[in-house]
Amino acid sequence: MTRRLTSIFWVLLLACATHAQAVATPDGFKGLTLDETIITDAIKGLGPPDADRVDSLDVSKLGKWLDPKYKEKIFRKLVYKNDDFSKIELSFLDSKLVMIDLNFAKRYDARKISNLFVVQFALLGGPISLPDKPGQMPGGFWATSFPTYYTMVAISDKTFLIANCASEGRGSSPGSVERVRQISRVLEKK
Repeated sequence: MTRRLTSIFWVLLLACATHAQAVATPDGFKGLTLDETIITDAIKGLGPPDADRVDSLDVSKLGKWLDPKYKEKIFRKLVYKNDDFSKIELSFLDSKLVMIDLNFAKRYDARKISNLFVVQFALLGGPISLPDKPGQMPGGFWATSFPTYYTMVAISDKTFLIANCASEGRGSSPGSVERVRQISRVLEKK
């Protein structure tokens, strides 16, 4: 009986891990992967977009880590909407996916963001700002309270991630994630 329960536990754990990986990774989302997915793959996977345009990238505080071309209107953007996200924006350069911009429609606990993307996030603000050197993780600090709006950043081998969050309870709780941008390090300043 114990062996059977143990086997069931491991099967469920593997299924949960596989599902979590299918939703988001540091360099991808719902089967789309930065630097690999092309426009036709995205349309096959998500269907026709709600909008299709050419524009620059909105990279928030990460601009100082990126090549200035992020400011140019050279990125093809496919925009989608669904129940979980008020907007999913996929940005392509030379037909390859270079940025995924997720605007959450439903509350997502900011304390769980590292679980969703399987990468460690660091708070920006207070005594910590984004380092000038691209790809250098900001020093950590323990927040005793949170401003109404704040930012977290994460770094992986292929991706920079930036999350915009809104606190709750007059800053006593980290609150929820409002927006996450996954940006390919192909755009990193050299």
